[in-house]
Amino acid sequence: MSDQTKNNTSSSIWEQISPVMVEVTRGNLVESIHRASYAVVDADGKVVLSGGDYERLTYGRSAIKCMQALPLIESGAADAFDLTDAEISISCASHDGQPLHVKTVQDWLDKIGFTADDLECGAHLPYHIPSMVELLKSGGTESTGSSPLC
Repeated sequence: MSDQTKNNTSSSIWEQISPVMVEVTRGNLVESIHRASYAVVDADGKVVLSGGDYERLTYGRSAIKCMQALPLIESGAADAFDLTDAEISISCASHDGQPLHVKTVQDWLDKIGFTADDLECGAHLPYHIPSMVELLKSGGTESTGSSPLC
């Protein structure tokens, strides 16, 4: 089955394939359930434990940003570009467009010779309401550069 076909298949099939891994409760009431697919691999990349359809194309979003930041540290890139604690911290999370966060991302981009145009996340209004109001009052129309979802 192609990834495109998998992604267009009805959710009821995926409910059968992906096991419930977490139930969030409030008192005796199940408030939400979370299904997951997973794979544990050994040092050679061989799957030694799995559940659900772990080969299904999945976009991790912010849930895995800390893991995405590991190569930044382990490769020596953070040291090579003399990244600050704030820059490393922002690599592990999303931000909501506050000026300090936007400046941190802009400083990092300057260090590595890139601009906001090189980011794939695009620019939009900050989610942080006071920052959005200030930006609009100053005549801005979107978060210049470092989008809140980067």
